[in-house]
Amino acid sequence: MKYSPAIVVVAYNRPHSLQRLLSSLANTRKADGARLIISIDNNGSENQPVLDMAKNFKWPFGEKEVVHQPVKLGLRKHILQCGDLSKKYGSVIILEDDLFVSPYFYDYAVQALEYYEPDEKTGGISLYNHVDEDMTELPFMPIQDDSDVYFIQFPSSWGQAWSENQWNNFRTWYDKNPDISKIRISPQVLSWSESSWKKYFNAYLVYSGRYFVFPRISLTTNFNDKGTHKVLDINHNGQTQLRITDTHYRFRYCADSFCRYDAHFELEDRSVHHYCPDLSEYSFELDLYAIKNLEQVTVPYLITIRPSRNFIKGYRRALKPHEMNVILNLPGEDIRLCRKEDIIVEATSYRRRFADYRYYYANHLSGFRLSIYERMMRSTFLSRFVHEK
Repeated sequence: MKYSPAIVVVAYNRPHSLQRLLSSLANTRKADGARLIISIDNNGSENQPVLDMAKNFKWPFGEKEVVHQPVKLGLRKHILQCGDLSKKYGSVIILEDDLFVSPYFYDYAVQALEYYEPDEKTGGISLYNHVDEDMTELPFMPIQDDSDVYFIQFPSSWGQAWSENQWNNFRTWYDKNPDISKIRISPQVLSWSESSWKKYFNAYLVYSGRYFVFPRISLTTNFNDKGTHKVLDINHNGQTQLRITDTHYRFRYCADSFCRYDAHFELEDRSVHHYCPDLSEYSFELDLYAIKNLEQVTVPYLITIRPSRNFIKGYRRALKPHEMNVILNLPGEDIRLCRKEDIIVEATSYRRRFADYRYYYANHLSGFRLSIYERMMRSTFLSRFVHEK
């Protein structure tokens, strides 16, 4: 099936953000005939600058439509309404207004939609490459394989595409008003505000056993502008490198991939077992970010950085990404394979958090973040927390 997804820009009250996104859209390659829809949530007279900007923007590749919602929807309802456009156009690309796109974002979306339409385990297509774990915001880096994608049981909200079928599967489930508190997603995600559509899609992926497919080189980046879910105007946290060259992507179906991560951004045991046959006798989950609710873990073993009374096998925490310490069997005691009942449950201490910071950020940005860490370690005020026993 040949896809021609509608590009749907989701806007509200940030004219500067919208102008930046539209400027990047004007540089799109390989998008002849693509329809652009700019959907603006209602904010009374404050919407006028955004509305004027949308109407005045020249879209050179196809038809353009500006939709000013008659009433204020809020973010969740607005995204749901935009996703529903997949029924009319066969597929959609959703872009919130604080994004910036690669010139080749449209071609990637078309290739991915065509490839993954038969794949029942794919719940959506991300245009963004995750560089952070979403709950702790510590760095995330998928292991390498011979494809240009990886999979996470977690949705993308910084540029995503859905076919009509992928969206309808979610919508059918969502319209039944499911109780997502009974589905195993992160407590932090569950605590997100009711304006979040993303937590519902996260629950849907877990419930249905589906995944989002992510590119290894991003087709969108994010400026994290102040808005509905952002109080501070921080413009660098979502930044990642963008693809600036054309390519034919090497895709792989989800069921055939050994680069699959669960809803907590932990490599699945199936993948670890593939690379580590010596662990075949153990049924475990990875817990390398130490954020899982242990009461929800149903397997008898974990591979974790949490302290434990006993452990069966230990690994250092030195190689990156952190799964590689297990996969390549680097001996140590920082990461432990242990029984779930042997784990010592304790609140995250300053000492642990600083250790995490040092491990994940060492050698990043020519040591700049590491030098900050070292100065904090020498701080008189913090030393009593960092060196606590």
